[in-house]
Amino acid sequence: MPNPASYYWPGTPISDAEIGWWQCTALLRMRDGEQVSGMVAVLPETFTALPSTLPRRQQLRLAHRARSTERDAYLWGRDHKAECTPEFCGYVPEATNSAPTTT
Repeated sequence: MPNPASYYWPGTPISDAEIGWWQCTALLRMRDGEQVSGMVAVLPETFTALPSTLPRRQQLRLAHRARSTERDAYLWGRDHKAECTPEFCGYVPEATNSAPTTT
């Protein structure tokens, strides 16, 4: 759902241009079942609202859950880094900066 800070609304001037995206809060369910929040930038014309067939009460419940989720995707990833592998969750460890030695 769109949830930008006041200075991130589309049309707000930045440098020589205007912001053309919405900063949105996303509610994510991780592989282990934990729900966390994340932020994603979305162009307004590509944003799709919740379906109108979803009861208003359910829409409000989802909005409240997204806003009140305390842990975000960064914290979840940091806490699960040791158990993640490319095959399991797509985490690819950073390459070590060891240059080959020459003699």
